[in-house]
Amino acid sequence: MANLKQRSTVSSTKRHVLVVLVVAFVLVLTGCAGSDPSDTITGVVSEVNGDLTTVTGFVVLAPDGSSHRFTPADGLLFEGGPLPHLREHVITGQAVVVTFEQGPDGGLIAVLVEDA
Repeated sequence: MANLKQRSTVSSTKRHVLVVLVVAFVLVLTGCAGSDPSDTITGVVSEVNGDLTTVTGFVVLAPDGSSHRFTPADGLLFEGGPLPHLREHVITGQAVVVTFEQGPDGGLIAVLVEDA
């Protein structure tokens, strides 16, 4: 009888260990999947805010008609050049690709801007 109870305890312990390992594995997988929080959008620049030398924000219209307002990350350049180049895109209508992250306040922060 004691042997049967001991087997039951061992099986129960093995089951608990297996459950813990499966949960840990799932947590590791979901953590790795979220390691790159950036996203991209391609569209036409419709508005640029700031002055002649700085950009404090800009708006991109996506092909589906949605509008996205971005704040540039500190030191952001446009393909290695000055960010005010975005104003030319408002005039020409040439599309851009914006890589962005969601800021702590929910706003969109542009981390990379390139010609489409």
